[in-house]
Amino acid sequence: MTRTGLALLVAAACSSRAPEFDGIGAWRFSRTTLKDITGGLCQPTEVNGQRYTWCFAQQPLKIAGSTAEVDLYFLGGEPSARLVEIQLKVRGCHEDQVDQWLRASFGPPIDSKSTRGYWKNSYLWVAAMLPSEPGRCLVRALPLSETAEIDRIKQM
Repeated sequence: MTRTGLALLVAAACSSRAPEFDGIGAWRFSRTTLKDITGGLCQPTEVNGQRYTWCFAQQPLKIAGSTAEVDLYFLGGEPSARLVEIQLKVRGCHEDQVDQWLRASFGPPIDSKSTRGYWKNSYLWVAAMLPSEPGRCLVRALPLSETAEIDRIKQM
């Protein structure tokens, strides 16, 4: 190996960052499409004149020691429809534990308010309502391409 090659290898190794998530659990904004959903129920829905497919009753996730119901939203109804939102409804939510899980998964929040936190990486944007109602937290993850919905959530 040449000195230049060795220097590049060392520089790359020293500058490596932790990988960034592009989804939550088994669902990835970069590759999950409607045809990948094999469990739960899916039905068409419309929001602000846009057609989506809402998939619910998915396999629950364990988040920060609590169970999270998973809802998925796909843009359109064809098998190739891409995933545009992951919602986690955390029952029996302990806000501090969910906040710690989010920080461990996505780093420090980019903004926070009394009961909300917002995270962002190169692939996705996350909003957490801690709590969204007594004993329940809501975590919403969207790809960065969903700017209109991200802006709408920020205004809530």
